[in-house]
Amino acid sequence: MRSRLQWIHGRGEHAVVARTQAYAAEILVKFLVLVGLLYMPVLLFHWGEWIPFAVAGVYLFWELVRMNTALGELAGLWNEQHQQRQEPARSDVLS
Repeated sequence: MRSRLQWIHGRGEHAVVARTQAYAAEILVKFLVLVGLLYMPVLLFHWGEWIPFAVAGVYLFWELVRMNTALGELAGLWNEQHQQRQEPARSDVLS
């Protein structure tokens, strides 16, 4: 799974996280398409009308987990980079 977020190095302590696409719009379109596709069997078999929205809600939850994982990876990278910057400064103070 590839993250949809991209790390951009900044000056000093500042960094920017850029999205490669219009993420919210893309997710909304996928949600609506999924609901539309799942609504067809509901009409054919006379199932409950809430089923497509429940299944599409699971998809939204899955996307939330993916975003949380991507942000966790970026936070880990940030912490590693920040720690590497502080280690040389600590060694200079101790010398």
